[in-house]
Amino acid sequence: MAWSTSKGWIAPEVAAPLAKTAVVILVGYGLWQNRHLRTIWLAAFGLALNTLVMVANGGQMPVSADALKAAGLEDFLRFMQTSSDAVHNLVGPDTKLWFLSDVIPLPWFKKVISPGDAFLLMAVLFFFVETTQRVIRERGRAA
Repeated sequence: MAWSTSKGWIAPEVAAPLAKTAVVILVGYGLWQNRHLRTIWLAAFGLALNTLVMVANGGQMPVSADALKAAGLEDFLRFMQTSSDAVHNLVGPDTKLWFLSDVIPLPWFKKVISPGDAFLLMAVLFFFVETTQRVIRERGRAA
């Protein structure tokens, strides 16, 4: 998509939603194929929250100006105030479901995340615990 957009074959307004839709479908398929893992449901919930807020806001993830400041991302805030990127826009009075957008500052990582991202992070952490326990149990049965 990016290459086609850079060549002028696909307009960015078309490529961005197509790329985002493809990511959601592919990640959703991967989650479905691993639905036997309990932690996958946390990841699916996080993906659903992020998808919901992005769909409600025209395909972009709103990001809080206050959260950007709290995370030490003033340069990105200035960029967002004068321009935009294919993924984010600033939370404003017309933002729908703003509380599900990127509103959680993580200053020690210089990041701002959404509640959906927090669920995805928990899913990744718990996934390692779940799969490690599964391997230990299976090795115990094999011995």
